[in-house]
Amino acid sequence: MKHYNISHLGLVRTAVAFLVFILVSMSATTGFAHVRWFVDADNAILPNYPIYALNDIEIIIWVVIGLVLIGASIFLDGKLPKVPIIPTKIRHDILESLRIFAGMSFLLTAYSGALIAPHMQAIGGLGTTLLFLQALIGIMLISNNFIHYAAGMLVALWLGVMVQFGFLFALEYSNVVGIALFFLFNYMPNKQLRERYKPYSVDVLRIFTGIALVTLGVTEKLYGSDLGQAFIAKYPWNFMQMLGVESFTNQLFVLSAGMMEVILGTILILGTTTRLNTLVISIFMLLSNTVFLLVNQNDNALLELVGHMPIIATAVIFLFLGYGRRLKITNLFK
Repeated sequence: MKHYNISHLGLVRTAVAFLVFILVSMSATTGFAHVRWFVDADNAILPNYPIYALNDIEIIIWVVIGLVLIGASIFLDGKLPKVPIIPTKIRHDILESLRIFAGMSFLLTAYSGALIAPHMQAIGGLGTTLLFLQALIGIMLISNNFIHYAAGMLVALWLGVMVQFGFLFALEYSNVVGIALFFLFNYMPNKQLRERYKPYSVDVLRIFTGIALVTLGVTEKLYGSDLGQAFIAKYPWNFMQMLGVESFTNQLFVLSAGMMEVILGTILILGTTTRLNTLVISIFMLLSNTVFLLVNQNDNALLELVGHMPIIATAVIFLFLGYGRRLKITNLFK
């Protein structure tokens, strides 16, 4: 039996990790929030909300802001203070959190009759088959058995979601592919292949999470801004008006949220200042869930929490284990 000598510094790091983990776990991010969870686009009659044109000044300003933020991220990458490497035991526990949280999320979501996320209810025979597949994946992940097989089955589940709900819906959950590859690279039975691909595991997790975030920003906030505005009309999330800025309309708020999703997702894909980027996302997560609690929407807060448990663990990995150094844009300049 091994014994671990934990120094005072190690205890401090553990306490900080636990605190941030709790803060992130309490939340459901604006960046990852799924408007379709709370607005029934198929059955609801949505008002004729205004939509921005590409040449509107608001769009142009946000494009400039986005380019500046992405450029600043590339410039600052490598110039920010280096985060010390955390102890091996804590690093292992953080990695295991993704397996446990993903397994719990898939199992609970399957129990509710949904695929990957609570708002995608399974349909027909294919949907029922995918539900059983998802439940089996959850059990395998939680029990820590045959993880490399679970990774392949997770890709099959994602492809099944694409068949049932369409390519864009599946692309919104491309982080599932990143999770599958993360598990596959870390649990390959062949030692040589595992040593070869394991260093890329965090990279692929980061890139596919960024793709999901960018897609969500476009489909649910920019292109699908009517859903976003219906959501804001139902829930008082436009804090700018609460602060007295009446000119900050719900339309502009949805545009701003969507552009921030696209910007933050792009930075994740590029792999620059990932810890800082993830910290910003985590703050959004905490604030958005707080709004749900303030308006007594505890069920909706819990619903998002279950669906976003894999993303919570992903955020913790980026914050404490880094972002992967193999596949990042700044490597092209070396």
